[in-house]
Amino acid sequence: MIFMHPASKYVTRLIPYFWYGLSSLSVITAGCKKNDVINPAATQDVKMEIIPVSDTIRQVIASHTLLTANHPWYIDGWVYVANEATLRMEAGTVVNILPTAVGKQDGRHSGGLIITRGAHIVAEGTTTLPIRITVEKAADQGPSGLLILGRAPVKKGYTPFHDLTFGGNQPEDSSGVIRHLHLHYSPAAGKGFRGGLLLLGAGSKTVTEAIVTHMVSIAGPSDLKAGKLR
Repeated sequence: MIFMHPASKYVTRLIPYFWYGLSSLSVITAGCKKNDVINPAATQDVKMEIIPVSDTIRQVIASHTLLTANHPWYIDGWVYVANEATLRMEAGTVVNILPTAVGKQDGRHSGGLIITRGAHIVAEGTTTLPIRITVEKAADQGPSGLLILGRAPVKKGYTPFHDLTFGGNQPEDSSGVIRHLHLHYSPAAGKGFRGGLLLLGAGSKTVTEAIVTHMVSIAGPSDLKAGKLR
């Protein structure tokens, strides 16, 4: 007959659990080798977006902003997307531009969105849920709409706006992605940019597809234009 000390009895009972713990630990450490390299493509930067509290946006968008499709949005005068921020619009988003900015030289009312150099717009609608931007009519309509300013080379001497900076030496610059966009506007009188969509120095990586511009004249028929730009 073999007599076992009481303490030894508990030690022998713990041995199987001890070995089970070591085997589990070895499985965990086997998947985390010291020299493992993480694939950079598998990790993406997560951008924190702000949804504006007010449905009316004024002056400057200086941080990553999301316009949702659950209610209309209003752009009061000219609003600048600056500070390398990204303005994103959900599919089906409705944006109304209020031409409240008064021109210093001609006194005409205008307004719209200006994507400055380094900033981006991501407006990806769909065939069934396009993004709709409408410029409200004004009695003394000035040029209004959507302006994209990039860092790509531009023709020397071309300055449709003297107070805007655009162009550079980056031909493959990207100002964002615009797909399935319907833009309605009333044209301004005169020559040059009369309203709608204007790309100035937008690089080759700026994607614009399935954009429809609808020019509504106050006195006369409308002009419907559609196309794919890249």
